[in-house]
Amino acid sequence: MRYGIRSITMDDVARELSISKKTLYQYVADKDDLVKKTISIHLEEIDQMVQTVMSKEENAIQQILKIADMMILLHNEVSQGLLFDLKKFHPETFDLLTEHRERTMFAQITNNLGTGIKQKLYRKDLPIELTATMYMNLVYSCIDSEVKLLKNKSFPEKYAALINYHFHAICNEEGIQYFNKNKKTLTNITLQ
Repeated sequence: MRYGIRSITMDDVARELSISKKTLYQYVADKDDLVKKTISIHLEEIDQMVQTVMSKEENAIQQILKIADMMILLHNEVSQGLLFDLKKFHPETFDLLTEHRERTMFAQITNNLGTGIKQKLYRKDLPIELTATMYMNLVYSCIDSEVKLLKNKSFPEKYAALINYHFHAICNEEGIQYFNKNKKTLTNITLQ
């Protein structure tokens, strides 16, 4: 995924795997099928990593910060042209990716918001579903934005600003104090 999709041929894939193209076609019908299967596996791996973070970290703020670290590391491994290639050349797989992100990410965020409210770190009056939807849209803007001001910023810089903005929007006084006190030790990203 470091090189995008369009420029990679089935010959390239077979050569990288040290198998013949004939053998490759025993597992996938065509390039579109290969892309769909690859993205599906990648999504399952991300889901597993997020689930591990959510189960290991009890504190809602720590959960988001650990996932932010993970997202930045994963983003560094993905070509900027990947989403463009998916949208343009593999729309069915792009739709699968979008649907998965919306369903899975929405569930994870709403779960985190509920946890943060129970832990008395987040405001108790949060409209959970609306807040989760807005957060998802902000994440999408960090990943793939047409806004010039965002295009000129690095992903880690945008994501750090998003995390800072998010916590200041959802945390109560206790949550803000916890976040400000611990943000440097809880994450590898630079939070202002």
